[in-house]
Amino acid sequence: MKTIFKSLVYVLMSGALLLGTSCTDSFLKEVKRDSASSDYLNTPEGLNSMAHGLPGVLQDYYARASWNYIQNGTDEMTAGSDTQGETWNSYDARINSSMTAGFFDLYYQWIARCNTILGKADILEGSALKDETLGYAHFTRAFCYLFLVSQFGDVPLVKDPVTGPEREFSRQPREEIYKLIIDDLEKAYGMLTSDAKQATTNHITKYAAAHYLAKAHLWRASEINADWNTKYRDNDLSECIKYADIVIAAHPLVKEYNDLFNNFTTYDSAITETNSEIVLAMGNSATETTSMIVGADYYQMYIPWYEAFALMKRDVPGGRPYQRMKPSPRYCYYLYDLENDSRIWKSIRMTFAVNSCVTNASRAKSKLNLGDGTQVVAGEYFPSDEGKYLSTMFIINREDYGQKYYKNEVIKSYNAVPDKPYNRIDYHTGKYIPAIAALLVYDQPGGSDDPIGTCLVPKQDERLYVSISKFIDGATPAFANGSYRDVVNARSAEDYFFKAEALVRQGHIDQGLAAIQPLRDRATFKAGEERDHYVDGGQAYFTNQFRANLSGLDHNCSYYPYNSYYYSLGGWDDPAYRAAKNATASSLPLVTKSSYPKEDQAIMAKLGYTTDFDKALCFLLDEKSREMYGELIRWQDLARTKTLEKRLYFNDTAYSKNMKDVAGKDKDYKTGNAYTSAYGGSFDPNVHYVRPIPQTFLDNITKDGKPLTTEEKNAMQNPGY
Repeated sequence: MKTIFKSLVYVLMSGALLLGTSCTDSFLKEVKRDSASSDYLNTPEGLNSMAHGLPGVLQDYYARASWNYIQNGTDEMTAGSDTQGETWNSYDARINSSMTAGFFDLYYQWIARCNTILGKADILEGSALKDETLGYAHFTRAFCYLFLVSQFGDVPLVKDPVTGPEREFSRQPREEIYKLIIDDLEKAYGMLTSDAKQATTNHITKYAAAHYLAKAHLWRASEINADWNTKYRDNDLSECIKYADIVIAAHPLVKEYNDLFNNFTTYDSAITETNSEIVLAMGNSATETTSMIVGADYYQMYIPWYEAFALMKRDVPGGRPYQRMKPSPRYCYYLYDLENDSRIWKSIRMTFAVNSCVTNASRAKSKLNLGDGTQVVAGEYFPSDEGKYLSTMFIINREDYGQKYYKNEVIKSYNAVPDKPYNRIDYHTGKYIPAIAALLVYDQPGGSDDPIGTCLVPKQDERLYVSISKFIDGATPAFANGSYRDVVNARSAEDYFFKAEALVRQGHIDQGLAAIQPLRDRATFKAGEERDHYVDGGQAYFTNQFRANLSGLDHNCSYYPYNSYYYSLGGWDDPAYRAAKNATASSLPLVTKSSYPKEDQAIMAKLGYTTDFDKALCFLLDEKSREMYGELIRWQDLARTKTLEKRLYFNDTAYSKNMKDVAGKDKDYKTGNAYTSAYGGSFDPNVHYVRPIPQTFLDNITKDGKPLTTEEKNAMQNPGY
């Protein structure tokens, strides 16, 4: 990718011309122009057309490798079995100044387009298009700079259009960057529409500006800026609360957590794309004539190699198994109140359906040994590949819930057909379950109660993990494609966390903790709700407009509408118990500084937190994971609060070269070999709270008309890179 510093004029003009299209309903619905003259860009209509292209930055945020910057190498996510994210996850020496040019260059190109519009503000005087056009430009410039300052620290501050070759740039202090961000967002807030309903169709409203104002004020008041932010802190916290309240009032929470992501059935009209909680979204548009998917494929980064399980193949409802990231087992599986918090069961896919038995000739003829001692023909026992029968089930085998699966009852490696009997029955169909995978496995009954190993250890069955299911797309025309689904950039649930944290920082700890109770109340199971009922976007396969043309790997259905709640917690074999449980509402009590959930207390103890503030912030970060796991916000939250170093305790491959599994073991129980990593984790708090400044930038700028010397480049680079 070309760097903007090679020729800012070229970027400025090419960016302007590329975005000289009309996007009244969506920046994807373009009016074809074979050419765009500079005369058109000197009219209010031309500038407004250009401004309507600016939401394209939201597409770039999700369509490129942002997950490496934002999710890998956190407590939430660790590298999957695909090695492409391992560098980012382990913070090893391969993260260098050649890796970060993509977003750095890209965002300055968007900034250049914003500067072009803002530099022509006089053309808009007297036009009804003025406020919207300038509001879009101010918002987008602030959005870009907020990402850049969170990733790189001090960065070049370019505020004016560049009208000639310019190569003299220097990095400006974060303080100056934040001043521009907040000023831009305040201007955008004053100019943009207050129609909250437009938020789902690539429109930027004043509430989007308010959301990012709350975020920017909170980030400036955070620990990463502690060496200079004292004079801003009190006002920042007050402003954060003010703008968060504005967003919360305009965008009420949806009642059902599944409506945020998982109740997706079709493009453009599903509640997941139209609900009131959405503050800002990147919209896609699917038509039968669309030749390529323009939106996000990042959801596939979470998907494991599920096709290797018995009687399964990859398909559209399951998605393409890129295996870039997986939930960190030492954090994810111990984070939730498994009995009462529905969010883990509605955020993670733990079951897959048989989807390659009848249609696979060799599998259809294979013999299965059942737990009752009988043998059956696979294709006769599972006579459908359309999501009707459970094939694979992950269970969370936490000892504190009393439901133990022993080592002879779970798979510990992939097999086309397991050689041991199928010994658990799916109570929904009466069929034995082909494969059960457990987080922890225990010795035989009568033996030691200690965990003896895990299916989720580095270099040992590392493809066995559950995936974040919030973004799965069963309506796409091919599993190899990305997704047409809208991508939510901001939802009002996060504003509850902004407000809560600001209150805690003001010293109002119990008031801050209480501020997120509406989210905890929503997370409970309601009376009459089937706790094992499960939905995700894979269900859209059944209404897929392209389904008639699906074949081969795209055909058939791995989506299964039940999770492993009762198998993980007990009661799977007791229908009366299940019925009584389903009839009862669960509860997540109000949290105070003297009463934290047991899961959070364990995390606080591991991390050594003792002060009221540290424990409150720890709880808020835990609760934010429970609410927003995998939603591309985590790294910035941990970096700005300077908690990344401590929380990598839960991500061994990111922090420690002495690897241990979730049971605290440092050896593979089957082989006795020590766990090893090719690179090990090497997070350094003196280095890795910011990313390296791209080498292309340093190589192409000048000082007093001359290329930078090696010493000058080193001085411009972040320490340690």
